[in-house]
Amino acid sequence: MKKILLSCLLMCFSSIFVMAQNDMDAFRFSQSDYEGTARFMGAGGAFSAVGAEFSAINVNPAAIGVYKKSEITFTPIVVSIYNDDATYMQRGSSTSNSKYSLSNVGAVFNFGLKDAAGWNSFQIGFGYNRTYDYNNIYRIEGYSNESSRMDPIVDNLNRQFNSSLSGIGKLAFQTYMIDLDATTGLYTSPYYHKSLNQKMVVESSGGNDEINISFGGNYNDKLFIGACLGVPVITYNEKTRFYETDPLKNTYAYYDYDNYEIYESLRVRTTGVNFKVGVIYQPVDFLRIGVAFHTPTYYEKVKNTYSQEMNTHYLSGGESGVFTNDYKMNYTLTTPLRAIGSVAFLIKKRAFVSAEYEYSGYNMAKMTANDYDFVEENDAIQQKYGACHKVRVGAEVYVTNIFLLRAGYNYKSSGYKVNNGNSDASHSASAGFGFRTKHFLFDVAYVFKTKSEKMWLYDSDYVDPASVKTNTHRIVATLGCKF
Repeated sequence: MKKILLSCLLMCFSSIFVMAQNDMDAFRFSQSDYEGTARFMGAGGAFSAVGAEFSAINVNPAAIGVYKKSEITFTPIVVSIYNDDATYMQRGSSTSNSKYSLSNVGAVFNFGLKDAAGWNSFQIGFGYNRTYDYNNIYRIEGYSNESSRMDPIVDNLNRQFNSSLSGIGKLAFQTYMIDLDATTGLYTSPYYHKSLNQKMVVESSGGNDEINISFGGNYNDKLFIGACLGVPVITYNEKTRFYETDPLKNTYAYYDYDNYEIYESLRVRTTGVNFKVGVIYQPVDFLRIGVAFHTPTYYEKVKNTYSQEMNTHYLSGGESGVFTNDYKMNYTLTTPLRAIGSVAFLIKKRAFVSAEYEYSGYNMAKMTANDYDFVEENDAIQQKYGACHKVRVGAEVYVTNIFLLRAGYNYKSSGYKVNNGNSDASHSASAGFGFRTKHFLFDVAYVFKTKSEKMWLYDSDYVDPASVKTNTHRIVATLGCKF
């Protein structure tokens, strides 16, 4: 009987827009956490008003106008160590992993001008910086309080009696974790409203690497201007394993169920474009003030490939077999604009202290597609996300004529609205040193970042959130030459 029902339901199966593409995509790909050279990261990335630093061009393009020489930088060593601690239903779990990556390659060419009505020079730059790192692994496990991932599936199907099975509901039916009661005509599950051992492991990888072409100018060593065309390239991969089992193996012996597993895989590839403009003004020798604006980034085609697999294991030792759903969809994403203000105090060409503020509103992100209206997702963006405020401070000092020390601090406020009940605020502290001669440079930095966020294993109306704290340790080294 069940096979007959399944065949009928599969015949009327219609493709739907699944959770692979939702408001979280817009939130994830709208964020920035600038990386780059070791000098930039060691001083907290607070170079918007200081200038003459390649990674700063990505924040304030006017930084290119401060260059007095041509320069090439390469950051071949970025070692990141991620430590995650999760707490779910009073149970803790920890994971650690490490990744190696590149965060910067850049070249700036300075051209002096003569008899150019006050313009001392102009500059052209090419290269790339990583603007966000998606690498991480975390594990959540605990004992649910009369809740199962099958609960929202069963309830939704029973509320929409005539709807066809799709997504996880389809897989749950194929693996016998939900069934149709012949007497009541309603769906049910052996795990419905049961207390179970639950575990979820999420592994993500990739980054947002922005290629840029920039140009700028220096007017009388007082006014520095710049513009930058950015081409961000996003590579994002996420693999999730969800597991539920009955801790008392004989509780559901009638059904012969031991556990089930759900595997989900998300692969995203896209390339976008944005434009940035900036100004740095130096009214007196010891002070620089900077302002920059970033247009929204426009991703014409976000290519998503999403798959789900599910199978059930039985006490008798068998399994239901692996059933799979695959979805592909392309959509357009527009991320929020950004505004940055900064100030730097220069101390006798031997040191600087700088600070900057950045604003962006994640609720301004928007998703569109030719074959899907994204009404629910764009409404969710408006309701869940809000203004994000970032503060960066940094300092650098020449200890000798060639040896420098640096330190910095970053704070990023939560991108969620207060009434959302979640927060992804983060704090970063950094330190570094460098050697700079007339023609060569070598810099090293250490950055520590901590962030806490709530995660839901499934529908937040059915399960309490887990708290996940991520501590990231990053070591960066940069080589370069000046000419």
